Amino acid sequence: MKTLFTTDYKNYETNWPTSSRPSARAIIVAESEKQKSQNSTGSSDSTDSSENSDTTPLSPNDKIALVYAKNLAYYKFPGGGIRDGEENTAALIREVAEETGLEVISDSIKEAGLVRRIMQSEMFPKTIFIQDSFHYFCSVKTGVDGKPLIKKQKLDDYEKEDGFELRFVTVDEAIQTNLHFKSDNPAKLDMIARETLVMEKLCGQKENIPRAFAESLLEKCVAKNPGPWREHSYAVARAAEKIARAVNEKAAVNTTVNPAAHGSKTHILNPDFAYTCGLLHDIGRQEGHTYIAHVYDGYYFLKNLGYDQLAKICLTHSFNLHTMEDYIGKIDISPEQYDELKTLLAATEYDDYDRLIQLLDSTCGADGTQNMEERMNDVKERYGYYPKGKWNKNFELKAYFENLIGRNFYDVIK
Repeated sequence: MKTLFTTDYKNYETNWPTSSRPSARAIIVAESEKQKSQNSTGSSDSTDSSENSDTTPLSPNDKIALVYAKNLAYYKFPGGGIRDGEENTAALIREVAEETGLEVISDSIKEAGLVRRIMQSEMFPKTIFIQDSFHYFCSVKTGVDGKPLIKKQKLDDYEKEDGFELRFVTVDEAIQTNLHFKSDNPAKLDMIARETLVMEKLCGQKENIPRAFAESLLEKCVAKNPGPWREHSYAVARAAEKIARAVNEKAAVNTTVNPAAHGSKTHILNPDFAYTCGLLHDIGRQEGHTYIAHVYDGYYFLKNLGYDQLAKICLTHSFNLHTMEDYIGKIDISPEQYDELKTLLAATEYDDYDRLIQLLDSTCGADGTQNMEERMNDVKERYGYYPKGKWNKNFELKAYFENLIGRNFYDVIK
């Protein structure tokens, strides 16, 4: 089975013994957006579908069968642990029946992808915990009316406590609900983040993190290396969210005033994703007081968690001119690592999230500073220089976003 992504916290020693608990999870499409489109045109030719439908197995508008925890407000794929000696597909059929009352048609089961999680065990000391979650596409039995047959659930105590119930919702609705899930339970946050990322990967959406999980992740990393980078990260995150909302407000006004412009290139930013980008752009600082190493460490930390697009922000936030030659600070990585970063950066195409975090990283200080020139002068005083090209680029970025928001930059982020 192909791997969708691996979440590796690397918070363990490689020589520790391992424990595992594999699981099987069902992706049950009740109503396909692609199929609806084909039915409406009377065509069954797949070439009539959108490019996204051809390249991703799910559409954000596909309606799928999910377990909704009504007492905690989150969605998960039906499924659970595979018992010793049990076949994966047998576990899938059993778990779906227990959690939803749906009966999987065994001949319909097809591989979707594997998600692997690797971390220090929470149950056993000095042990590596590996969880392989095997995801399968499958269909369920229906009645003569074409509607799914639903029998009584057989829930465990914790499932009853969370309030498990079957719901048919769009992929996007489930993602948006999960992104706003809140909990003080780290294991629950981790599980919801995993389920959300699977949905995002399968339908080709940007890989975002539930805000509560992103904040929990930052706090854990700050605990390893306390410092003002925490306040700086929150300042950049809050400012990024405000700018994203302002960009969208201006775009909405422009579309209302000039409907003919609708369909032309319109700048729209996801405020939640912008917040997460700002919050985690310096996550590499968990490894200590470092310079360019925090770019390298942050990039691979988020890559190892399966968040390729957020890892990109860690890579790009220090290089507004798309070059590493004018980095301000020490080169505290090996020549091989430096060349690796250089190659990665050269192959990276910047978007408005990269530009936004570059601008705000140069604007928001841990002390509450929200003045770009003042912050750049502070950097210049501490390091003895500030490359003129980088200085001018920051003002160019400021003008760029002021054009998108139609307002003074500082009025928005204050």
